[in-house]
Amino acid sequence: MNVFRPRFRGLVAKLALFYALLSLPTLVVVEGVILFYEFQRFTNGVQNESLEHAAKREASELSTQWSHLRGIQGTDTVALKLWLDAWILRLQQPRGGLTPDESYILLELSDVPLGAAIYDTQLELLARTEDGVHWRLDLPTTDELSRATVDTDQGTIELPGSESEYTIKRILVPLRDAGGESFAYLFVELRIPLPWRHVLFDSSFESPTVLAFLIVFGLASSFFLAAWVTRRLSRIKRAASAWSRGDFSDRIDDRSSDEIGGLSGMLDRMAVDLKSLLRSRAQLATLAERQRLARDLHDTVKQKAFALNLQLATLRREVGDTAASERLGLAQRLTQQIQQELAQILDEMRASDAELPFAERLRMRANDWAHTSGTSLGFAVEDVPALAQTLEDSLLRILDEALSNVLRHSRAEHVDIGLRRETDRVILSIADNGCGAPEDFSNGMGLRNMRQRSEALPGGTFKFDSVAGRGTTLTIGFQVEASR
Repeated sequence: MNVFRPRFRGLVAKLALFYALLSLPTLVVVEGVILFYEFQRFTNGVQNESLEHAAKREASELSTQWSHLRGIQGTDTVALKLWLDAWILRLQQPRGGLTPDESYILLELSDVPLGAAIYDTQLELLARTEDGVHWRLDLPTTDELSRATVDTDQGTIELPGSESEYTIKRILVPLRDAGGESFAYLFVELRIPLPWRHVLFDSSFESPTVLAFLIVFGLASSFFLAAWVTRRLSRIKRAASAWSRGDFSDRIDDRSSDEIGGLSGMLDRMAVDLKSLLRSRAQLATLAERQRLARDLHDTVKQKAFALNLQLATLRREVGDTAASERLGLAQRLTQQIQQELAQILDEMRASDAELPFAERLRMRANDWAHTSGTSLGFAVEDVPALAQTLEDSLLRILDEALSNVLRHSRAEHVDIGLRRETDRVILSIADNGCGAPEDFSNGMGLRNMRQRSEALPGGTFKFDSVAGRGTTLTIGFQVEASR
């Protein structure tokens, strides 16, 4: 499969779509939670009168610079506007702004979160900042200014906010001269939307960023899954398809240590075991058919040839010494040759021990011993890959020697024989419930022979465990390579 063109309904497309659909709400939720947390910290600072304190500080500074900002004629408003703009920018600084360490939430939620204006004592507007994109500065009305300036002893005057989808706080601070008289008023307004509105409705720079992230994430996920996952799954599918056709030469051969690699290794070993099992079944079926044909020939053709020979012998005696007798003698000899050749064919058709699968040979050898000794047997015998004849003969000799020792020394009533496959090794175990081996038994010739035969096998190992009164266990292991 081309890793850059995965099938639309394949695993790659489905997982990539799943990741994209999962990432979008996840990013929205994470952004919303962070914004709500930061917004809560910011509003706590505002509730602790951070806006009032900032307005009072700037009002005091503006009072000292008033004559300079208003000019010689006392009519300059451009300088006042520049001062207001610079002050608003300072309040919006991410650090050291309106609320230390949380002021960056202002520009995160709104393009122009703060606005300010300056009025004189006649309540005439002298200067103001520009309006934002989504809202206009809610300047105080004449009635609000009049009511707020009645009591000029207050340091700051909080004006009521209008009904809006934005959070609003409006502050009016008097500017005082050296004698403490008010000569102007500084108005400041804070207006920012709630975080949920920003996340759901207000477009921001995060939207293209999130979209770009999802595209890159989807492409990277598709490439990774196609190159690392689906390609390996395709190898498993190809091998399984070959196995279903009876071709066990194809292997997955995935040597990775992850879950897919482990599954591939198990499937490869299963294919080897299945090939061995099918070969054993085919051999047994062939042998069974040969046995059936041999029985049929023995019970029919051979018996009839024998009866024919008897009939010819009887007829020859009756005719006496004549020309016909010579011809009957020739027919009788031909019948005898037919019997002999038929007997040879039947002998060849009868299954020999060497033609059976090794597991069956092992089982038959142990059953013969059990019938002779009267000891009960337990089997846990699996089909194993085809072994060389020399290996099978060595293992059968080890089995014979082990069972002979059980009969002579252990006084066991039960023997368990196990034959199993463990990855690339075959394990043969013989365990009895007898009295155990004596201390000097390790010096016996039989045990040395079994050890030597075991260690002569490819990667062969021999383990002898015996506990007095609890029986003896022999474990023989060797390495096999699966035939391709």
